[in-house]
Amino acid sequence: MYKTLRSAILHLNLLPGTAISENEISHRFKVSRTPIREAFIALSKEALVTVMPQKGSMVSRIDFARVEQEVFLRRNLELAALKQFIENHEPSHLQELENHIALQEEACNNRKVEQFLKHDNLFHRVFFKDQDVAWEALENMCGHYYRVRLLTIQLLEVVNNLVEDHKLLLRTVKKQDRQKALALLESHLHKLNTEEAMLKRLFPDYFVDSREEHVW
Repeated sequence: MYKTLRSAILHLNLLPGTAISENEISHRFKVSRTPIREAFIALSKEALVTVMPQKGSMVSRIDFARVEQEVFLRRNLELAALKQFIENHEPSHLQELENHIALQEEACNNRKVEQFLKHDNLFHRVFFKDQDVAWEALENMCGHYYRVRLLTIQLLEVVNNLVEDHKLLLRTVKKQDRQKALALLESHLHKLNTEEAMLKRLFPDYFVDSREEHVW
């Protein structure tokens, strides 16, 4: 039940701010309330579900304070992985990257957002060869950032830019230009400021920003 609910939240089948209850989910998925209660607890630890005592639960709105921290985690782990990858990759790994770019372009042309995101993730996953624990940490801890990415790539211009970023990064990796590759990856992962303003304007009900609570 945990995986099912988590997937529904990450893929925006359950939208940010949606009220959810154990009874409703139990009826919808035809399961007892116990695994649902356990799933709610686990998802609340990932800040994907907000449990409000005496009031019920809801799918957590996307918090840009949390996104900022998840991007920090993603950036630092992936930069470290890329350094190692540039020195230790095999030709088959470069072919994997090529294949995922081709599938991204196909998904982009067919406007298949989730397919694009799948191969975007798999493209970056290639850099984490022999670093399964680090990749698993990103998968488990970056749910708010994942939803931001899904919303962002629904905008075709942004998707095209991502594909071009990946092509340039791959060319640089092939040349084993570590300094330029790291700079490109950091730029690729650090577009949050412009995306933040755009997403807040287009989807105002999906977001909160707990950073603003600490402004005196």
